[in-house]
Amino acid sequence: MWQTIFPYIISLTVVIMIITFMLAVYQLAKYFRTNRDVRRAWHRARGRMMFGIFMVAFAINQVLLFPNAVTYIICAVLIIFGLANINYGIKACRYFEQYFDEEDKAWAELEKDKKA
Repeated sequence: MWQTIFPYIISLTVVIMIITFMLAVYQLAKYFRTNRDVRRAWHRARGRMMFGIFMVAFAINQVLLFPNAVTYIICAVLIIFGLANINYGIKACRYFEQYFDEEDKAWAELEKDKKA
């Protein structure tokens, strides 16, 4: 049974890596394109979270493809670092989301002052 499921698990990890890498690059592009500070920090946190998911999927993929002691040690470090990035990203996104309304009001005032 393991022999029939194994290629699908490998394919799933590769698909997850591709999707999360594209989302991380997208969030990085959004980070550079926006000029609002809170939104920039929010996009950076989301990108870091996506990169953490990428690292975890990559480590799982490597453990499945190359099962030896050195791979286990390196991938354990990658998984721990990836989970730390995911945790930071979730907490940072929640933190910055509460300031979106305040930032929108400040930008509306700034635009109003520019027109006057």
